[in-house]
Amino acid sequence: MVEKFWFEKAKEFLEIARNNKESYPWLSCFASQQCIELALKGILVKYKGTYPLTHDLGELLDLIGKEFSLTVPPDIMKDCDFLTPHYTQSRYSMMSSYNLRKAESCVNSAERILNWLSNFFKEIKEII
Repeated sequence: MVEKFWFEKAKEFLEIARNNKESYPWLSCFASQQCIELALKGILVKYKGTYPLTHDLGELLDLIGKEFSLTVPPDIMKDCDFLTPHYTQSRYSMMSSYNLRKAESCVNSAERILNWLSNFFKEIKEII
């Protein structure tokens, strides 16, 4: 049941992302990325017992697509590619500015990815 940890944390990060769009948009973007990373790694842990050491959401989703014979739609992969840089950029970059618009985009991307995943993995329905 190790995967339960991953799914619970994903749900917590989604709540953080949704609740901090205005007050802490950088945190909302970081939490959106973390939500998806933990959800994807939770799927891999539950069904494969392991996951790669990466923060690249596209790489993780591509692996899930191959492992489960799923065709990942381009817009879902684009959402992953949009969220991936926020793992570090939101916390360490002085070159990026964060605002409500960007936070809403990150949360929307996370929700689209989760909605798509929920068609194949019942655990994801509990996150959203």
